[in-house]
Amino acid sequence: MKQRIIESIKSPDHLERLYRENNQDFARAFGELSPDYDSELVRFWKVRLAPETESEGKGFLKLDLLVVIILSLITGLLVKLPDLFSQIDRQAFYMRELAILVFNGIILYTFWVNGIFDRKRILIYGVTLSVLTLYINLLPIEHPYSKESDSVTLAFIHVPLFLWCLFGLSYASFEMKNTNKWVEFIRFNGELIIMTGLILIAGGLLTGITVALFSAIKMNIQELYTHYVVVFGGVAAPVVSFYIIRLYPSITSKIAPVIARVFTPLVLITLVVYIVSLIFSESSIVENRNLLLVFNIMLVAVMAIIVFSVTELDKSKERNVNVLILFVLAVLAIVTNAIALVAIITRITNGLTPNRMVVLVSNVLIFINLILLDKSLYQSYAKGKSLDAVERVVADYLKVYALWTIIVIFILPFVFGLK
Repeated sequence: MKQRIIESIKSPDHLERLYRENNQDFARAFGELSPDYDSELVRFWKVRLAPETESEGKGFLKLDLLVVIILSLITGLLVKLPDLFSQIDRQAFYMRELAILVFNGIILYTFWVNGIFDRKRILIYGVTLSVLTLYINLLPIEHPYSKESDSVTLAFIHVPLFLWCLFGLSYASFEMKNTNKWVEFIRFNGELIIMTGLILIAGGLLTGITVALFSAIKMNIQELYTHYVVVFGGVAAPVVSFYIIRLYPSITSKIAPVIARVFTPLVLITLVVYIVSLIFSESSIVENRNLLLVFNIMLVAVMAIIVFSVTELDKSKERNVNVLILFVLAVLAIVTNAIALVAIITRITNGLTPNRMVVLVSNVLIFINLILLDKSLYQSYAKGKSLDAVERVVADYLKVYALWTIIVIFILPFVFGLK
């Protein structure tokens, strides 16, 4: 609906037709439009839809809030199982189950939001989650951080990524080929991360003030507050953020584009300075394992910023300067990736380990993704082609990452004999 509104943004007749077709979706999608879409017609529709958006928010407020509370309490209680049953190994439990429990809460809320109540889709999700949970609990965990179990540790690390893919599948209502929904999912992730961050910061401030107030009257509640209020609040934060985004779409949708526009140039400058500093640095990325690790973390972060920023680009502008910035950033990221690949291949000559294999393949996948993105960004800026091609690259390549995540979790540990 949002895409159709953008295409008809200058046509009163088409907008009216879309509104009559589905007024609720129209109101919600119109509230998510970028502030750059500003005209007499747009301002008219914002005024016209204001009462409707408010009434819609009041309509689902109570029922949605009840669902959020129930899911948050259930997730919190499940996370506290090691405290309720002393025979449960706390470290093993959280390593295996924490990501599953937290993501399950937000995925179930996504089912509720999208009205996914048919047996087939619920059964697919239930079976997938059950298989994942059973498999993860059967993997040996005696020495999770030792060299003998690197492949198992990597499987645990990639479980949240697999669950994130399931979250995206539920967000897209199991429509794997719907590019628009996957692009919207990436955009939504930016809003969700920002809102969750704000809630956690506010929760941290509240925790500090509360503990200080009780300390002032000589009552130490820090341990009790941390073990229950902080834990329940922490696991509930993503679901609560999802709820707030739904409740105030016109507000939350304006935060992400601003952050993308502010941070993208800053990341570009930082990356330029870092690459230049690396040339004159005494540390060798080939010999220094920690430097290579930080280098790869930076590369993944830059890649994430590029992907997120692409979904926030304003399609109403021609020769958008933000497209040029993203193009340059992607070029620098390709250079950075090439340096990392050389260092990884050099280290692999000393022997292939699970860590080296995962890092190598991940870097190759990111390298290919960056090249495809850079090509689309160049065509968009220099040749005036639509940004839809850029978004299509972003959405379609998610399947490649999902496939690699499945391989790391379910196949790689056995390739290396669970070592």
